[in-house]
Amino acid sequence: MARPSSVKRLDPSVRAAVDDAIREGRATIEDIVALLRNLGADISRSAVGRYKQQAESQMARYREAQEVAKVWIGRLESDPEGDVGRLLPEMLRAVAFQQLAGLEDGQVDSKEIALLARAIKDAAGATKTSVEAERLRREMRDALRKVETAAETVSRDPAALKRAIAAAYGLL
Repeated sequence: MARPSSVKRLDPSVRAAVDDAIREGRATIEDIVALLRNLGADISRSAVGRYKQQAESQMARYREAQEVAKVWIGRLESDPEGDVGRLLPEMLRAVAFQQLAGLEDGQVDSKEIALLARAIKDAAGATKTSVEAERLRREMRDALRKVETAAETVSRDPAALKRAIAAAYGLL
């Protein structure tokens, strides 16, 4: 297993300054090395380059994920019971497995795992609730069809209403 980057081992406040410089997108590797030297850290240019490349890659993946999420949320809002609503919990599970695979590389924080576990639990509960709601909707549609059929029968034969009431109360 590779040892952590020398930039990652820096004091959190110094590392935050490096992350801010990378996030702004205007800092070159030389600018970041100069910033680190001004803050009292002596990190090689190649270590900063690797760290910057990794950080930019992560930011790009994050931006892509945000764009994809916007599209999926739009679809989910327009049809919550559709394919997207059923697919999202499965996608969440896939993300969780990717994060767990990152454990081997030492790239995953235990807080992230706990957050994913809770999200999966919530998604499973939502899926169960959604399945139960769909079952109830089917039962309600069936009951409404029976009521419509009974109403049609009563409208054609008023005596049928008396028979239906008597049958319902066990008077026949």
